[in-house]
Amino acid sequence: MKKVLVLVLAVAIAATAFVSCSKKAVEKTVTASAPAVGATTANTAPAPVAKKSYTFKYAELNPNGHIMDLCGDKFAELVAAKSNGRITIEVFPAGQLGDEKTMYQTLQMGGGAIDICRGNTNSLGDFGVKKLTLFGLPFIFRDRAHLWSVLNSEIGKEFLNEPQEIGTGMVGLSYLDEGSRNFFLKKNITINSIADFKGLKLRVPTTALMTETVSALGVQSTPISFSELYSALQAGTVDGAEQPHSGYYSNKFYEVAPNYILTGHTYSPSIILMSENAFNKLDADDQAIIREAATETAEWNRASIEKLDTELLQKIKDAGANVVEVKDKTPYINATKDVVIKYAKGLENYYEAILAK
Repeated sequence: MKKVLVLVLAVAIAATAFVSCSKKAVEKTVTASAPAVGATTANTAPAPVAKKSYTFKYAELNPNGHIMDLCGDKFAELVAAKSNGRITIEVFPAGQLGDEKTMYQTLQMGGGAIDICRGNTNSLGDFGVKKLTLFGLPFIFRDRAHLWSVLNSEIGKEFLNEPQEIGTGMVGLSYLDEGSRNFFLKKNITINSIADFKGLKLRVPTTALMTETVSALGVQSTPISFSELYSALQAGTVDGAEQPHSGYYSNKFYEVAPNYILTGHTYSPSIILMSENAFNKLDADDQAIIREAATETAEWNRASIEKLDTELLQKIKDAGANVVEVKDKTPYINATKDVVIKYAKGLENYYEAILAK
């Protein structure tokens, strides 16, 4: 009886030991196969985080087909390619989003209705910019080669950063060249010398610099929206205005103001500006995409503009405009000297450096 009891106890102990060992084996297997909290298995990579997509509105004053509109299209194309379609630039030409002043003010307020625009350096003076205003001074650039030698120099790079550095709420991205600006006048007005400008009413960009420049020639500036200029010329509200070849031809001003006077009185470059608020929404890689696209747009523009200008001047002549060459610009340069002195004050070193390029 005792042996039987011993045998029963031995069997019970063995069974308990087997169950205990089996449980530990299972626990060890489960523990070994389960990943630690927060860990990934050797064969499973973490899912990539998708980068954000953006759509920005780009404002342009000139109509479809104008060289500045084409630059906007090129910029949009480059941004899309570099971002694999994540960043979209919608270009609105022909002043659809407002005049130049409206564009700048919208950028300053943080964008939204307008995030990027193509402006002109001579129109930024009224927004606190000083250095860039030098580019709009009368007769500061001798020709296109001189212009680009300055824009691609350290001076050009420094001036491009000015809007952001002084707190305008705008970021300078790159320069563009639409050509030197020339006066055009109604059919019944003949210009044989600088004296013939005296008393004329001309539409010029509504900036202090341009107003004072034409005033020095004896001209009365009349503020008119660019989008209303054709009808103002047609109605006789103004005697004329001024534009580069591209603006004069693409807007068909030769139809209502066929006297085109090649004064080349200012050669202020255009500038692509972005709302600082919109720019700061982008990470560093996307900001680099925007800047690279703007730089490549400038390179494309430079390679295209000289040939285009030559072709446009011929088209202007073919359209029936009376193109007047100004062989001696000395009287114009002398007449606007006080304007240069006023706006170069405190920036004389920069002004002399630009002339010396």
